[in-house]
Amino acid sequence: MKKILTLTLLLSFVFMMGCSDNTKKVDEFDTVTTYLEGQSADYGQWVNTLSGWIVNYSGLNLDNYFILDLRSATDFASFHLDNAHNSTIGNIFTTVKGAEKPVLCVCYTGQTASYAHTLLRMKGVEAYVLKFGMSIVDATLDKWTGNCSNQYATSANWSMATSATLPSFGYPTLNTGKDNAEDILNDRLAAATSDWSTRLINASDVVGNPDNYNIMTYWSASEYAKYGHIKGAFQLTPQTLTKDANLSVFDPNGSNILYCYTGQTAAATIAYLDVLGYDVKSIKFGTCSMIWDKLEAHKWPKPWQGN
Repeated sequence: MKKILTLTLLLSFVFMMGCSDNTKKVDEFDTVTTYLEGQSADYGQWVNTLSGWIVNYSGLNLDNYFILDLRSATDFASFHLDNAHNSTIGNIFTTVKGAEKPVLCVCYTGQTASYAHTLLRMKGVEAYVLKFGMSIVDATLDKWTGNCSNQYATSANWSMATSATLPSFGYPTLNTGKDNAEDILNDRLAAATSDWSTRLINASDVVGNPDNYNIMTYWSASEYAKYGHIKGAFQLTPQTLTKDANLSVFDPNGSNILYCYTGQTAAATIAYLDVLGYDVKSIKFGTCSMIWDKLEAHKWPKPWQGN
């Protein structure tokens, strides 16, 4: 009887240990973030080293690029750049596979292209963005002019107050079920391609209800002080989104806003944050949709100018 009891206890211990091993999980967020922060500044850490990624249409030699056009098939058929390749954002990795040139991402305004280009960079693809998108190519394609306004320059919810201390939250929980950093990254990149449609928001929604959001103005301290900001928005210095710096400013439960001048830098950054499990939205047309007249640079050149 004693031998049977001992054997039973031993088998129970082995079973418990086996179950413990089977249910053990890695911290996927920490695993993939550590991996990305250790990668090349031109790829894994691209969001913190953005430089030379937006190209002007004026003087551009299109023959130097594999052009990825993210507009609808109908609009692409109506007008597109020579030798461009039409794609949905969900198919970007398949579309550019085998490309022998750097990829130039284009869309209607530049925001979708900015988001897509960061995902491509994180996959190891050299990618760039056409500034202002196809709107700058021809006046008939202009989506910008009608969306630039000065409507919030005198709003009670546009503030010149100094920024409060940045908040600090815990990190998101990722559940891909993978324990290898590259596998986690691939799963998250795939998920991010389907999220873009939920990552844009109108300025009216945010400025009208600023208390509903955790808002980051993605400008330097001097720009923040010069132009002001949405009431309650924090000043977040660009290229500081690492675990030992400011990555924790975003709420893992959502309701985050990140905005810049045109929305393109914000969109490029949101792609990185999306891969890490954050829900962050970009304001359509950026600050150009709120205080266009006050901006001295980094804004849509209305009336339309093809440069």
